[in-house]
Amino acid sequence: MAAVLLAVTAQGGAVAAPAGPASAHHADRTFTSSFESGDPQPDWRDTVETGPDGKKKASGVDGGYSSGIPGNVTDKVTEVRASGENTEGGEVKENLVDGELTSKWLAFDTTTAWLEFDLSEPVKAVRYALTSANDAPGRDPKDWTLKGSANGSDWTTLDTRKDETFSSRQQTREFSYRGARAYQHFRLEITRNAGDNLIQLAEVQFATGDTTPPAPTDMRTLIDRGPTGSPTAKANAGFTGTHALRYAGTHKPDGRAYSYNKVFDVDTAVTRDTRLSYRIFPSMPETDLNYPATHVSVDLAFTDGTYLSDLPGAVDQHGARMSPQGQAASKTLYVNQWNHKESR
Repeated sequence: MAAVLLAVTAQGGAVAAPAGPASAHHADRTFTSSFESGDPQPDWRDTVETGPDGKKKASGVDGGYSSGIPGNVTDKVTEVRASGENTEGGEVKENLVDGELTSKWLAFDTTTAWLEFDLSEPVKAVRYALTSANDAPGRDPKDWTLKGSANGSDWTTLDTRKDETFSSRQQTREFSYRGARAYQHFRLEITRNAGDNLIQLAEVQFATGDTTPPAPTDMRTLIDRGPTGSPTAKANAGFTGTHALRYAGTHKPDGRAYSYNKVFDVDTAVTRDTRLSYRIFPSMPETDLNYPATHVSVDLAFTDGTYLSDLPGAVDQHGARMSPQGQAASKTLYVNQWNHKESR
């Protein structure tokens, strides 16, 4: 028997590699999951592995990770609609909630526009933020109204702004208002821009008043919609479907830190011909030349008490060790895109 583990110190997503018709679970020799509703589901969520010595295989990593303005709930956005977008140029409405400042939404031949955001559940937002895009200040919104709705059709005005300006490109500005109730739908009506015959924004964020939630003690590993901020992949989706496993946490000390989170408990015979393969997406929404999200690997805990990551002969198709350190040192993992990894 082997338990599949995820060993990480940053954030990203993972799914199983696409399986062929002959890879159905049979004879206790094959296991696969892309975290869809019909696939095997994780046996543990946000749970650190306990080693043979009875101690947790984690040190210096908690479940906190920052994304956007304080209290940000933009990850709850499930759909975005817009009065217009630049589809051919890839400057589409979904870029507004991808967490990436270098992408943007653009609407042609207009000085006014509207955007609507559906959330997975009602939230009591009390602030929001707009981020200017990369070029042409004349395309920035100048006047706008933010509205909220419980049903997506009856709208209540939450905030109105006039003569606003952005002093630089990719600048994020926050705006607060009195949030009286929770809404599941938000509508941003831009009634005037800064003068050009186009409108653009890089990001729109929504946030609650909960600015300092306590970070979970352990690193997070849970099923999610999938990563964002990729020039090569669909946002909020897995590689093979609509879900992926998110891993996320914060490296707290100056020195070494690590966490081995257990995900699946599987009854699979492992032989010399067994292959471990997966797709992984290390996220790096901000520039960090240390590339922390690439210190990651999928591990196996065997019934004899050993781990795949401890075996010197366990390497991937590039010859890189199947450990977080080995994967990072190999420089074969690329951030903000899906990577295929396979080990025999």
